[in-house]
Amino acid sequence: QKGGTNLSVQALTYNLSWASQKNILMGSEQDFVKQCQSINRNCYEEALTKIEELHKKINFDIIGIQEVDDVELVSKIRKKTGLQGWYRGATWNSEAKAYSGCAILWNTNLLGTMDSSKTINLAQPDDKGECDARTCCIINTTKDINLIVAHFPWLTTLDKVRKVNEIITMHISSNGPIIILADTNDFETFISKEHPLIIKNKELSHGLSKQKAKKMLNSCCWHEKDHPDKYGHLTTTGDYILSENIENIRIPIDKPTNDSTEKNLYSDHMPVVATVILKVSDLVAQQSIQ
Repeated sequence: QKGGTNLSVQALTYNLSWASQKNILMGSEQDFVKQCQSINRNCYEEALTKIEELHKKINFDIIGIQEVDDVELVSKIRKKTGLQGWYRGATWNSEAKAYSGCAILWNTNLLGTMDSSKTINLAQPDDKGECDARTCCIINTTKDINLIVAHFPWLTTLDKVRKVNEIITMHISSNGPIIILADTNDFETFISKEHPLIIKNKELSHGLSKQKAKKMLNSCCWHEKDHPDKYGHLTTTGDYILSENIENIRIPIDKPTNDSTEKNLYSDHMPVVATVILKVSDLVAQQSIQ
C-alpha cells in the first residue's frame, strides 16, 4: 500500500509441547518431560504462567501456539491475557492416528475481528497415502490483516521452503499484510532477511541475517546431556515471527541449562517475541487507535 500508517504489533510465538501437556514420555521431547517429572514440576502450567508474566511486561497483541493438545488451552490463555479474538484448528496425522493443533489469539481492537478462517495441512501424503499433521490456521480480519499460526514440515531443503510458500499463497485470497507465528522446523536457518518466505509477493522474514538468527534465535530444543540420538541442547532455529517488517525479535527469558538440577523449565522450545510493524491504510490505523 502506498502511503498509509505504521501499526505496531507485539507478538509471541510458542510451541508448548503436546507431550508436556499430556505429561507423557513420548516424542522427541520425552527427555524434557522426564526432567519435569523428576523435579515434580508441571512445566506446561508453568509455561502458561510465564506467558501471563510476559504479557504483563510486553502487552501482547497476538499470540500463536503450536502443538495445542489441552482442551482448555485457549480459555486459559484468554483468561491470563484478556485477548478477545481466538481461533483453534487441527489436522490429522494418519500414522500416529492423532490430531495436531495450533491456536492463535489476538487483540481485536487493534487487528480486527475474524472475517474468515481456515485450517490447512502443510504436509503432503506419501506414496502409501499416509500424511503427517502440519497444521496451518489462516485468519483474515475485518481490517484485512492476515494472521497465521503454523507448524511447518521439516525444512530440509530449499525446495521444501518453496513448497510451503506455494501452499500458503494458494490459500490466502486477501492482499492485506501478513503475520506468521510458526514453528518452522528450520534447523538449517534457510529463512532469513536475505532469503525470506515469499507469500502473495510479500517478503516475510524474522528480520535477521542467517548469521544473526543462528546466534539469537536458538529456541529448539531442550535436551538432556549425552542424548542417545545426539540431539543438541537449544542449538537450532525455527521458532519465528515472520512479516515484512520485524523489530527486536528475541528469546525473552533466560535459557535453562540441561543440568539434572535445573528447575526453570517451561517447554522444550523457547518462547520468541517481536514487534511487528504493519503498513495499513490510514482508515484502519484510525479505527485501531479509537
